[in-house]
Amino acid sequence: MELLPLLLIFAVMMLPLLFMSNRQKKMQQKQRDLVKELGVGDEVRTHSGFYGLIIDSYDDIVILESENGAQTKWARQAIAQSVDPVEELPADSEDEQSLEADDARVIPGVTVADEDLSSDDPRRDDR
Repeated sequence: MELLPLLLIFAVMMLPLLFMSNRQKKMQQKQRDLVKELGVGDEVRTHSGFYGLIIDSYDDIVILESENGAQTKWARQAIAQSVDPVEELPADSEDEQSLEADDARVIPGVTVADEDLSSDDPRRDDR
């Protein structure tokens, strides 16, 4: 009779482990299905954070191409998820943003020579 409470406590402790294990198996199966569905032309992110476009696909290997055109070989299991392609900004807005960023950039410890200052700069003292 003293064995029954011990078995009951053991069973109560094991139930959460069984549920967690079952959930983990479902997530792993979902990941395997996602990776199997990916094909040539899909943009993906690997577990290490590399973004690339699948340009060739074999059984357990894919060839990914980066934005600069470099091609690398990856294990299919290294793919973490499919990503939506990033839309490019129009050329005009990129130029304006880079100019604004250049104007706002301040480099500590660098001084500007007097000839670099414009004549309408209020900080310039011509005395």
